[in-house]
Amino acid sequence: MNIIYYLIGLPIAVGLACLIIPERARVLIWGIAFDVCFILFSAFLFFFSRPPDPANGMFVWDALANLTLLGAGFFSLIVCVYSYKMIVESAGRYYGYLLITLGATIGAVVSNNLILMSVFWGILAITLYLMINLGGSDAAYPAKKTFIMVGGSDSFLILGIAIIWVLTGSLNITEIRIQIDSWLAASAFLCFVCASFAKAGGMPLHTWIPEISEKAPVSVMAFLPASLDKLLGIYLLARVCLNLFSYHESLWFLLRLLGSITIVAAVFIALIQHNMKKLLAYHAISQVGYMIVGIASGTPVGIAGGLFHMLNNAIYKCCLFLGSGNVEKQTGSTELDNLGGLGRSLPVTFTCFLFASLAISGIPPFNGFFSKWMIYQGLVESGKSTDQSWILWIVMAMIGSGLTLASFMKIIHATFLGHVSSNLKKRIFEPHWTALFSVIVLAALCLVFGIFYYRIPLKLMIAPILQGINIQNVSGMFLPLAFIVCGIILGIILYFVLKPRSIRIAPAFVGGETPAEGMKVSGTDFYNPIRNARFLKTMYHASENKFTDIYDVFKSIASYFTEGLRVIHTGILGTYLTWILFGLAVLLYLFVQW
Repeated sequence: MNIIYYLIGLPIAVGLACLIIPERARVLIWGIAFDVCFILFSAFLFFFSRPPDPANGMFVWDALANLTLLGAGFFSLIVCVYSYKMIVESAGRYYGYLLITLGATIGAVVSNNLILMSVFWGILAITLYLMINLGGSDAAYPAKKTFIMVGGSDSFLILGIAIIWVLTGSLNITEIRIQIDSWLAASAFLCFVCASFAKAGGMPLHTWIPEISEKAPVSVMAFLPASLDKLLGIYLLARVCLNLFSYHESLWFLLRLLGSITIVAAVFIALIQHNMKKLLAYHAISQVGYMIVGIASGTPVGIAGGLFHMLNNAIYKCCLFLGSGNVEKQTGSTELDNLGGLGRSLPVTFTCFLFASLAISGIPPFNGFFSKWMIYQGLVESGKSTDQSWILWIVMAMIGSGLTLASFMKIIHATFLGHVSSNLKKRIFEPHWTALFSVIVLAALCLVFGIFYYRIPLKLMIAPILQGINIQNVSGMFLPLAFIVCGIILGIILYFVLKPRSIRIAPAFVGGETPAEGMKVSGTDFYNPIRNARFLKTMYHASENKFTDIYDVFKSIASYFTEGLRVIHTGILGTYLTWILFGLAVLLYLFVQW
């Protein structure tokens, strides 16, 4: 039997077995899950340069599948290590769902047949729902909302597959290449885009991510919305744009528009959040916009940048969520108002969180800078041919980066700097070494994938997907990087040259007065004044009242139309019999007339 069957079946079979192992054997369950994750990650490393036989065309294992599978195996292993001490209750279900999710992910990525892919895609919606529900009774509504939104988008995926069958007579990815020259082809493309956006969290199908951020276990957030779902959603979008459909300027323009809106709108909402996990959730949405814009640029360097950013985002976003999990585990809260001064108590978590914050903000030499710069280059390249609006997309992307840095200044100050919050009554220590190991590895990758951005991720992982990248374009990043480094060095020199010889130490003043004892200056309200800006005030009002939440909008519309049916369905048997007899009479009349 082909090795691919074992790679898919092993985690699913072991995951089902974990569901029936008694909960008291928590360490045994973790050991089994760890072994499976380690074996699969090792297998993906082994097969990276020598993919297995695709089994008579049923599977496809190319460079794009290579990248996605390696990421899925790595993040499964990292989250499994992190969860050793963090997941105490419901361990059987947690690790069982994790392994089933990993198996379904492998199946969805390597499936060449679109129907087979949709089956695994549907399993992933179920496991997502089940893993969110591990958060307890409070997670029931967010889990249901997520299942309806992600599961509902699967119906569009199936519809898109049906249209492709009508257009081509084939369901194999390797045999399909559709020219978008009709409304039917455009409809199929948009159906696939809808499924991709819902999975990755692109606007307007994003609202399930902040909804679950405060209720789901933090390791679930790190495993699914932060990493695995991003890999899968952008994987599907890349398949659609690179394999299934040919380039179409109008539809790719729509993708660039939606991606740019996702970048800016989500980061503006993140600025005013007071909960650490919810703030990170909106940034998880915002970063999807960069990936969409990069792939939709239609240029090799832009597409490479989008895929590189997909990988980078999964690394630093997983690190940020796991870092917030360390804070929550040791303090019992992720509300920024209840935190502060944790940098001394949690130095390792603070350092790793800082690395990931700099990476997501696009600060060199961390990995986020290089993938964003490649996306900018891709937009410039697209402007040389067809897209005359490239400057707008670059401006919106740069605004997103600036505001991302601003919001992470807020979260770093409110959580790790300043005075220790009076709400923290006990001494705070770093969590178990397994939790620290995971964030250290991820933070180190943020730096390694930045310093060696071309030698490791681009050359080995991204370039094979596009059959090589324009080296000249990529190497062009050295010039702006050199300017940035020179500016930093010049600033350090000026600091020491202009540094005053004597320093006067004075008490801090707030509003011209010495603050009262125990008073804390919080970073939580850094950007509250932007709420009052005319346009932004309207946007925030619409967001807070869920006027922009597509789930609640359609829910309200459906409730309006079903209200009449509720009036008719009174529960009185005589009324139902009357309607039945009336319907039979109408059908009998129509039958006689026919």
